Amino acid sequence: MATPVIIEYAKIKEFYPEFLGAYDETLSKAKRDVKDAWGLKDGGLFPGANEYGVTTIRPRFFAIGTAGGATVETWNRNLSTMDWQDFVNSNVIEDVYIGILGFMFPNVSQRVAAIRIEAGKQKFPVINLEGEIDIMTEPAVMFETGIIIPEEEAFKLRVHPRSKGYNIIKPLGFALAKSKVLINETAT
Repeated sequence: MATPVIIEYAKIKEFYPEFLGAYDETLSKAKRDVKDAWGLKDGGLFPGANEYGVTTIRPRFFAIGTAGGATVETWNRNLSTMDWQDFVNSNVIEDVYIGILGFMFPNVSQRVAAIRIEAGKQKFPVINLEGEIDIMTEPAVMFETGIIIPEEEAFKLRVHPRSKGYNIIKPLGFALAKSKVLINETAT
C-alpha cells in the first residue's frame, strides 16, 4: 500500500497525477488475475457472455446485508460506539474482483478519526485522519499502490470514530465482474 496521502478529492488529478498511474497498474494486474482465474476476455462496460466487465465498487459486492437478509446498497453506516468497529467485514462475492486505491469521506461532519484495512491475510497500518480531514470539504485517502481483493476473499475496513452517528466512507477504485453480476439489479 505504501504511504497513504490525505488530500481533497477534487485535487487528486491536479496535485497527484501519479495516482492515475497507480490506478492503471492496479487495473492491469487485476485484469491479468481475472484472465488467469476465469479465462474470460475484457468486455469493458458492456461485456458479452464470455467476457467480464469493469464497474464501480458497490456495497453488494461485499455481500453486506442487514439482520433481515436484505442487501445494503449504501456506504452510509451508523457509527454506534466510540471504539474500533467494522465498517465493512465481509468476503468479496463470487465472480467479482475489487481494486481499491483509496477512500473518500463525503460527509458534512466528519466522524472518523482513524481507519484500518485488512485484505485477505494482509493487515495494513492504522491511518490517522484526525486534524487533516477537518480542513477539507471532501477529503480522500489515496494509496500509492492499489489493493486487489479476489473473489471470495475477506475484506475488513475498521474505523475509530470521534463521534457517534452516520458517516459515509466510499472506496475509490474499480470492480471487475462477470456479466451476470453486472446486469443483476436485485441479487448479489
